Amino acid sequence: HVFVDEAGQASEPECLIPLGLVSDANGQIVLAGDPMQLGPVIKSRLAMAYGLNVSMLERLMSRPVYMRDEDAFGACGAYNPLLVTKLVNNYRSHPALLALPSRLFYHRELEVCADPKVVTSLLGWEKLPKKGFPLIFHGVRGGEAREGRSPSWFNAAEAVQVMRYCCLLARGISSQVSASDIGVITPYRKQVEKIKILLRNVDLMDIKVGSVEEFQGQEYLVVIISTVRSNEDRFEDDRYFLGFLSNSKRFNVAITRPKALLIVLGNPHVLVKDPCFGALLEYSITNGVYTGCDLPPELQSLPEPQPP
Repeated sequence: HVFVDEAGQASEPECLIPLGLVSDANGQIVLAGDPMQLGPVIKSRLAMAYGLNVSMLERLMSRPVYMRDEDAFGACGAYNPLLVTKLVNNYRSHPALLALPSRLFYHRELEVCADPKVVTSLLGWEKLPKKGFPLIFHGVRGGEAREGRSPSWFNAAEAVQVMRYCCLLARGISSQVSASDIGVITPYRKQVEKIKILLRNVDLMDIKVGSVEEFQGQEYLVVIISTVRSNEDRFEDDRYFLGFLSNSKRFNVAITRPKALLIVLGNPHVLVKDPCFGALLEYSITNGVYTGCDLPPELQSLPEPQPP
C-alpha cells in the first residue's frame, strides 16, 4: 500500500513516483490532503500551461467518480464512501474564525473540536472591537510603493500598524501572548522586509513574518495579515490582482492559520472587488469587528451589527 500525505501540494509527477511501488496484487493508494489549499509551487509558465500546477488529488476530485453528489451520497457526507473520506473535525480555531472558511470552501461542514481554553484565551483583549469575537478587520488606505527596480510592493502604513498590533499583543500589561505565538502573513517580499525591520527595532524578532506558502501547515495563536495593495485606480485591471487577490486557495490558507485571534489589515475599497475578501469584509462588518478607514459605498448599506 502507498500513502501520500499532503498530496494536494505535490505535482502529479512527484506523486506518481511513489505510486510505482504499490503492489500489483492487492495494493491500495491513499492520497491525503486538502485540494482547497495551496497546490504545487510551479514557476514555469509552460509547465502551468500543461497543468502541472494542479495536483493529482485536485485533478481526481474533479472527475465524476470522485465528485460530490448529495443526491446519491447524501447520507455519507456527499461523497462515495468507497473512494472519498472527508475529514471535517477542526482542532485549531475558534468557531468565529472557522465559520467563514467553512462556508466558502467546505460546504459549512467543518466541526469545531479545538481546546476551548486555547481558542477563547484572547476574547477579553481590550483592543477587540467586539468583546468575545476574536477578529479584527482594520481598514487602512495607505499607499503602496516599490523601491528602485524591485517588482515587489510594500505598504508603509500597514507595516507600521502591524508593528503596533504586535507590540500591543506581546507587550501588553496583561498579555498572554509571546512573540513566538504571533505569525504575520503578507504576499510581498518587500513588505516582509519592512515589517521585519520594524519588529527588530522594537525587539520582537521572534515573530515569524512570511508569505502564505511559508505558513501552510502551520498554526499560531495570533495571525496578522497585511494585504498591501491599495491603488484604488487600478483594481479593474486583472493583472492588478496579485498575491492574495488572485488565488482563493491562498486566502483560505491565510485565514485558517490562527487559533485564537485573526487581524486583517487592508484597503476595503480595493479588497471589496475580490470575492473572498469581499465576503470577509461583509462578515467583519455585520459582526461589528470592522475598524479603521471609511468603507466603500457598496459596503455601507450592510445591516447594523447586533449588540453583544
